[in-house]
Amino acid sequence: MARSNTLYQIGSLRNYLNAESFGVILDTANEKYNTAIWRRYAQWGRPTDDREWKQGNKKIPILVRASILGTHSPKPMRNTVGWNAYGGSIPKIGHGFTIDQDDMLELRKVARLTGDAFGLSLVDCFVQNASNMLGGIHNQLSHMTLQALSTGGIKEVSIDGTSYDFRFPIEDSHFVSPDDGKDWFVKSGSKIVANDTADPIKDIKDWQEYLTDTLNLTVDHWKMSKKLLEMLLSHPVVVANFVASKNYYNPDNVKVNKQDVLNWMHNDMYIWPFDVIDFKSQHEEDGKAVNDAPAFDQHNMVACSSRIVPFEMKCMNSIYKDRMEQGGMNASNLYSLVEQRIAILNTWEERPIQNIVDCELYAAPVFTNIREIGIATCYTATL
Repeated sequence: MARSNTLYQIGSLRNYLNAESFGVILDTANEKYNTAIWRRYAQWGRPTDDREWKQGNKKIPILVRASILGTHSPKPMRNTVGWNAYGGSIPKIGHGFTIDQDDMLELRKVARLTGDAFGLSLVDCFVQNASNMLGGIHNQLSHMTLQALSTGGIKEVSIDGTSYDFRFPIEDSHFVSPDDGKDWFVKSGSKIVANDTADPIKDIKDWQEYLTDTLNLTVDHWKMSKKLLEMLLSHPVVVANFVASKNYYNPDNVKVNKQDVLNWMHNDMYIWPFDVIDFKSQHEEDGKAVNDAPAFDQHNMVACSSRIVPFEMKCMNSIYKDRMEQGGMNASNLYSLVEQRIAILNTWEERPIQNIVDCELYAAPVFTNIREIGIATCYTATL
């Protein structure tokens, strides 16, 4: 069915957007981010009114056997220590957009060329930009989540130069690296190349045994970047071990398939499953989008437990929520809460004529249990 043009006039954003439809439009735009990558590794926490947070931390021990008792023996009291807590503060994230007079003039020209109503183009512009704005919020949550997951910390700098640098208190024993300092890859000139004295398969098997048998963790799979997996499957020592295991008559003429190597690692060498992460994002510099460095550190593999969602997304209520609850708002201002957390303000101005939309969210990923993680640094070389 064709869209009616009767609603879309010069004041469309004021006439078409009311308190109810504004929220519906934003919720609909946000639905496309129900599969944002951060949701694979984190769940929303309950919004609070406090920017500071505390997180309990529980040890999962080997259970001490009950003792054999004599008829009149006292029952031994076991140590109940196993809980502690740590804390931090929640950063504020946000951005916005403006549909100004120059934008409106361009939209009006395009509308006349296409035969659409100007107001229709104006509303479509609003919906598209609102969707992109919300996508930017989810990208930031994903970026912080993957950074924390792969390094054990979050390091960001605000637009006013304030540093947000938080390290989770993960014990040093949970960080591992190759034996004898034999990094899997090294720098050679202007390239990163494989180190043919390293043995990645042995390292991974040693780490798995150490994390589960020595540290008694419940970790059962590895999270890693797509780039590191490709480098691992092409490592000459890994390929040589794969070929040798097959007892080929003429191994020099064997064409190795990466999928075959991967299957061999899992099925024959008992390497845990890989959760492969491929995430790209951008930030803005001088008004231009610039590609970010990978959020998930490509040097690292992370051992996690499939029993545990790694993060809780701690969050705080925006002051916009309090403003909404007070009521009595100007007709030119519209407020909405997306997912009851992302606060959005839409303002229409007449001098100069423009529509301003911005959003804010207080949120950060926090490990649900820092004792159930192992971080392996496979190599340290950078270009």
